[in-house]
Amino acid sequence: MSGKNMIQNAISYGYEFKIGDYISRGFKIFKDNPGGFIGFAVLFFIISIVIQMIPLLGFLIAIVVSPPLSVGIAIASHKQEKDGDMAFGNFFKGFDHIGQLIVAYIIMLVVYLIIALPLIFMVGFELISSFASGDPEAILESGQELAKLGIWFLVFAMVFTYLGVCLRWTNYLIVFHKYDAVSAIKTSWQLVNKRWIWHFLFLLLCGLIMLAGFIALLVGIVAAYPIIMAADYAGYADITGLNQGDDDINELGTDVDLV
Repeated sequence: MSGKNMIQNAISYGYEFKIGDYISRGFKIFKDNPGGFIGFAVLFFIISIVIQMIPLLGFLIAIVVSPPLSVGIAIASHKQEKDGDMAFGNFFKGFDHIGQLIVAYIIMLVVYLIIALPLIFMVGFELISSFASGDPEAILESGQELAKLGIWFLVFAMVFTYLGVCLRWTNYLIVFHKYDAVSAIKTSWQLVNKRWIWHFLFLLLCGLIMLAGFIALLVGIVAAYPIIMAADYAGYADITGLNQGDDDINELGTDVDLV
């Protein structure tokens, strides 16, 4: 069965989401090449921090750089498992798909913004300005106003969490199965939503691993991040049948194919 057929089959009939297996596989992938994964994690964090320090232009740079880098560990994991290829350059192969990745990033950004608009209007630009001013008295008054909107913040947090979980495999679909941006967003929604609660629990566990990394300071963080990303790749590979059969997913090309 081809990769895209397996994806549609998973959407239609569901699938088993094996959290423990994916975490274990993520650890194994990391242990086979710890130097490469830690090196990329350090570089990724440095790039992210530098971009955030650049006023205004940093946001535009992030739109171009962040999506390709976000799939770097998945691509490196794929090549490592498939061919035993541990070249450090594999972490940057996401730039081969930069066009569709950027389009998907912008679309999702717009979706989040549209959903957030009611909250922005409820909070009010005056409250946002008071926080930006740094005036303690203004911030205190704003905090009291925001407390009254607590339930709405909770509702929007739940909406954003639901949406974020559903769309998290968009970039993988673009890179590994050559979906265009719109089709990848739609398919990620359908695929993840089929077992949403299990995906959420998986991400919750990943969050705990990252927390453990923070407790272990720098070394723990740069190890925890690639482990959870490799585990996420492992889940995607299992459910979509990546590496199974002679499908086009066996080669990471740049062609775009519609569903």
